[in-house]
Amino acid sequence: MDFNISLKFQPSQWFIGILAELNEQNANWTDGSYDWAAQTTDFLHNPVPLPVFDDAMFKTPLSKRAVNDLLHVAIALMSGNYHLVRNYMQAIRFAFVIGYPRSGGSYLTKEMLRSIGLDHKRVSEALAHDGFPELRDIWYDANGGRQYFYLQDSIFQTAEFLVISNLYYQRKARRHPHGYWLSPKKMHKLINWGGSFKMLLGEGKADYFVTIRNPLPTAISIYEKSGGLPEDRLFPVKASRSAIERWIVTDLMMLGYAAGDIARMEYFDAVQISWSNFHARMATSGLFLGDRKEIRLLPYGRDTLEDVVRECRAQNFNPDPPELLLIHDKAMEFPDWAARSAIAVEAMADVWRSLGLTFPELSMA
Repeated sequence: MDFNISLKFQPSQWFIGILAELNEQNANWTDGSYDWAAQTTDFLHNPVPLPVFDDAMFKTPLSKRAVNDLLHVAIALMSGNYHLVRNYMQAIRFAFVIGYPRSGGSYLTKEMLRSIGLDHKRVSEALAHDGFPELRDIWYDANGGRQYFYLQDSIFQTAEFLVISNLYYQRKARRHPHGYWLSPKKMHKLINWGGSFKMLLGEGKADYFVTIRNPLPTAISIYEKSGGLPEDRLFPVKASRSAIERWIVTDLMMLGYAAGDIARMEYFDAVQISWSNFHARMATSGLFLGDRKEIRLLPYGRDTLEDVVRECRAQNFNPDPPELLLIHDKAMEFPDWAARSAIAVEAMADVWRSLGLTFPELSMA
């Protein structure tokens, strides 16, 4: 017995914006025209508004191809036809950069883009950075008021990301000497669908660069990028000052903390719980499915991250040196937090060890 269903699909603003750029409409605009990889400022605090395009943009040959590809890939995702998806993506190799915020992921993604001849400020933040596609481990929005099942939105956004990556990098980037086009992507949300993505793409079709940083300098970096440590040293749950602080609140609420509980937390404790939650989930996400050689664990540090950039440059015959990774040394200003961070790191190492995984040693950088 067969059942027929109807699905309503509204293309996301990110897909439309990047497609418009490929059509050379508003060619001087991209939602990455600001520096999304800035190491000292939080661009997400005041995001640049997306432009509006009329239906004429969808009538170009490129747009018609993109929409046709999108529908085929989306249906293939929903029906489990991974062979179609793998065949469609055969010319692209992803370099997924995965890590908790402020652990060097934006830096590494930016430098990989530079390795293939692209100015990261001219590459859409949505395409190369966090946020898109929206991969959630819960299927509804916070208010439960969406008209359609959120899982459907995530699947369609995944299809949008695959299609627009395929079209964008083959038009904008230099081809890798081995014949494929490299698609760098900072994607911390991949841990929500880690195993699914690895099974979809197949072994040998992506590299996974996992950046890991000690929770204390991570917390310092987050508050510095968000406007400074609050005078009371408590986490500002009622008025999050950055996207990262909003993400931390969401993480804690998912663990069952009420807003009042979070408001009484010291800043470091809120970040540390979110940090621990992220890395514990990473270990069981399916990210390590298959060939573990595809996973590179990168403890935060100048030598480690800059060496990865040098390798990427060499593979692409790019002689440019990596940009210097900014390192601050403020952890020792918080001895009480330093002691708690050591406990948190050792606890996470125990969790990974119990699962047969090795958590890297972390410095206070």
